[in-house]
Amino acid sequence: MFVDFSYAPLLEDFYDNGELKLETILKILENSGNRHSDLAGDAILAGSAGGTAWILTDWYVELDSCPKYGDTVSAKTWSQGATSLFGTSREFEFYCNGNLCGRGTTRWVLFDLNANRPAKVTEDLLEKYGPEKKAVFAESKLPKITIPDEFSNEVSIVPRRNDIDFNHHVHNLVYVDYAMEALPQDVYKAHSFKKIRITYKAAVKAGETIVAKYANLDGSHIVCIYGTDGALKTVISLSD
Repeated sequence: MFVDFSYAPLLEDFYDNGELKLETILKILENSGNRHSDLAGDAILAGSAGGTAWILTDWYVELDSCPKYGDTVSAKTWSQGATSLFGTSREFEFYCNGNLCGRGTTRWVLFDLNANRPAKVTEDLLEKYGPEKKAVFAESKLPKITIPDEFSNEVSIVPRRNDIDFNHHVHNLVYVDYAMEALPQDVYKAHSFKKIRITYKAAVKAGETIVAKYANLDGSHIVCIYGTDGALKTVISLSD
């Protein structure tokens, strides 16, 4: 099942140079996936209330170009089916004015919230999504992010109430906002990112203070987000 999703960007979705924010692009892709779940009869909120949740573990997105203010944007998404006993993947295509301008993939694990452990993905559940044997990247293995030995900048951040989602932890796209806070000003102002890779290690919950640490490693802008206990929570890589 291929699902198309259109989005009308708002003024706040753009940088001051008129380009669509990276966070907005990820939001569009994410919401296309939510639409797919609704159509498949696997509504996210209902599942969470019932004791199970799809937990996002990885993002990888490549952009050929970035939409600008006034452009029409849309996304197409589909599931490839099971990638493991407990997980699945989701593929994305991103369009600007009807032309393909980006592609992405995510990895998910089904989680039993009551037992606090991964749950087996059943064939019946997968079939609801109408899996498609199409991949946007030739290599199925996602690029690995190297953790820097040293960092050149760091910021402490206290998550706001609105950062917490229905699963009672910081929503996955908010980590991108945190990463932007850790970037040097000249890097942030350049807005030239064409590749983003995210790996989620552990959830940040309400009441935690985090530290986002930045390093430039071989041309990639790496931000590692740590909890108050020093545990690595999320790793984000941004590159041109």
